[in-house]
Amino acid sequence: MSQALHIFALNTESDVRRTHLTRAQGDAADLPDLAAWLRVDALDTDTIEMFPVKDLDDMALSDYIALAFATEAIPASDRLRLDALSGSVLLVPDTALPSDPAPGADVTLVATLPVVQPDHSAALPKTEVTASAPDAPAPPPPAPRKAPPAFLILMLLVAVLSLLILVVT
Repeated sequence: MSQALHIFALNTESDVRRTHLTRAQGDAADLPDLAAWLRVDALDTDTIEMFPVKDLDDMALSDYIALAFATEAIPASDRLRLDALSGSVLLVPDTALPSDPAPGADVTLVATLPVVQPDHSAALPKTEVTASAPDAPAPPPPAPRKAPPAFLILMLLVAVLSLLILVVT
């Protein structure tokens, strides 16, 4: 399944900001009824972005979209339209929609761009897996260290005492 990003221009004045950054900061924007604007049954607002284009300062909207949503190369005609927008925009990944949008009077579809898809078609190198026999007994635990015999300790103590007596006298 290919994924796409729908870019809409808002036909109404709005200072609402709903972006990945505002969500990460815990800001809860009071969103209008975007599902009604797009004429869909529901809309997952956890992945959409809505903001005034002026928030991008010197960054072109097309550059922001390419970086934030990993879109494929944006055609020159779409890039010109995107970069000419003023006011607010609504960016909606198709994964946020249950069906194709049918924009109403509040929004205008500016472009629909394909999103880069990961390539999982490469063959991974195979490695040999050698399993141990299921019936193989577990290796025995290491033997506990034995304490030195009391006789050895006693002999060592006698030798040290004898040496001390010889050195002192």
